Amino acid sequence: MNEQEFMNITGGIDERYVAEYQSNAKVHDLNRRKINIGIVAAVLVATMASVGVFAYTQITHRDKVSIFYSEDGVQKLEESMLANGYTVSNGKFELTVDVEMCDGNFTKGVYTMTALTDDAKEHLKTMTRKLVYADTGEWIYPVGGASEASFGEAMSENEISMQFSYPVHNSYIDASRPIRLVFFEYVKTGETDGYGDTVVEDYTYYDGIYFDLLSEPNVPTKTLHAEDSTEITLTPYGVSQLDENWVYPENDEIIGTAVNSFVVIATDGERIEILSDGDTSPVRGLGTGVVNGIIITGAYGSGNFSIEFGTVLNVDNISGVEINGVAFME
Repeated sequence: MNEQEFMNITGGIDERYVAEYQSNAKVHDLNRRKINIGIVAAVLVATMASVGVFAYTQITHRDKVSIFYSEDGVQKLEESMLANGYTVSNGKFELTVDVEMCDGNFTKGVYTMTALTDDAKEHLKTMTRKLVYADTGEWIYPVGGASEASFGEAMSENEISMQFSYPVHNSYIDASRPIRLVFFEYVKTGETDGYGDTVVEDYTYYDGIYFDLLSEPNVPTKTLHAEDSTEITLTPYGVSQLDENWVYPENDEIIGTAVNSFVVIATDGERIEILSDGDTSPVRGLGTGVVNGIIITGAYGSGNFSIEFGTVLNVDNISGVEINGVAFME
């Protein structure tokens, strides 16, 4: 896959993440991440259900979801009844929302798009999406989130599984209205407006392919505090901060800093090192990127920020986290 094909699939996200994905594609496997597996195993327990034998819904593309949340994490997601299973098809494509989680700030998860016909396979490469209000179809922009593809087993000739992360409460979003992720592709009309080729949204292959985002929490949350009273929201799959007054940065203004270190602190005092040698350059706080396999949305301190563990933990066994040396504790 060349850079242009990747940009088509990811909807034209920031170019800095193209190289980042190419260099970090192989580290989505939890075993390759810089995590103390022994410590993690000690705190990996069911997040919303007691240990035991019971029936639960299996995630549709559980092998794909495990690329993002680990094999053990997928089991915890299923035990916690977080398998979504929503499916919609138009005869050309089938969309499956494998798992969807909301902490009140961001809605995250994994969806899978499957081409059902040979000609649809080519249009899978140019898939893009946007957030709209479900009641009017009005485009919500800017958002400060993205959908990201994983290479390797998460992609094939006729199917791609993507992890998504979108804020559901900020200054640009009316949280009282249903929010929908709509799929389409951009095509050239063959005409020019005098400045370049005219490009339009085309729904020929993606007509009716969409799903509505959760806007209320469906996972356990815990609020952690830093010494300066800054708060961060902890969930079984990560942490997030979202300022309802967050605004889109203008003129390449840098708001927030990159995450260079991220540690989870267990209730018994053990420190679980999630990230120790991350990106060192500040960013604008937009979009989603990958550093050593850890999914980071936005920039730390930007007011539009989240980090995912890459697996699923029990919040009851976590007393705090440490980001760039700053501790957030219960």
